[in-house]
Amino acid sequence: MRLYIARHGETTANVSRALDTAAPGADLTERGHEQARGLADRLDGHHLDGILVSNLVRTQQTAEPTAGLRGLLPRIDPRIAEVQAGDWEMSTDMDTLMAYFKVAMGWMAGNYDLRIPGGESGHDVIDRFNAALDESDEESLLVVSHGTIIQVWANIALGHEGGRTLAHFQNCGTGILERVKGRWTLIDWNHRPDVLPEASRYVD
Repeated sequence: MRLYIARHGETTANVSRALDTAAPGADLTERGHEQARGLADRLDGHHLDGILVSNLVRTQQTAEPTAGLRGLLPRIDPRIAEVQAGDWEMSTDMDTLMAYFKVAMGWMAGNYDLRIPGGESGHDVIDRFNAALDESDEESLLVVSHGTIIQVWANIALGHEGGRTLAHFQNCGTGILERVKGRWTLIDWNHRPDVLPEASRYVD
């Protein structure tokens, strides 16, 4: 499988810096819609067999331009939704935001038992994301998901636990990975073609 993975476009919650993880979630801003159109342009020339989006509307809105150009109907799967903020949902407090990301960094260091209060453990997050991919039979798939779960999943899938860390995507940031015989390798991260499969390096 060749996996094109993208974060959704900018939302109103991104602008207010709110931990917006529950469905249906915030809509894209006008800038977010522009970013979504830009994503469709960047993917032009890349073959896609399907598109997978989460149950949060921002991923569906982000996928619309790409899906429309290709005549594809995105599949909705809640298992690729953002890491659930639990008791911290919709918080804009900076200390809470940092605590949320600290848990995610702990998962990337291999501490999967860490749990967000009222939310998920690392085991929960990785298991559901992997299950969604394992049940996808497309050879070339675009997944439009969310910043934290993308960063956590990709670093763990590529074996970066406790080492150098792939950066958190900005809105509509993209990466390309390939799975061969059950092993994921990295082709590109945030449009850095020099990030090769054998290079487990930090990406700004």
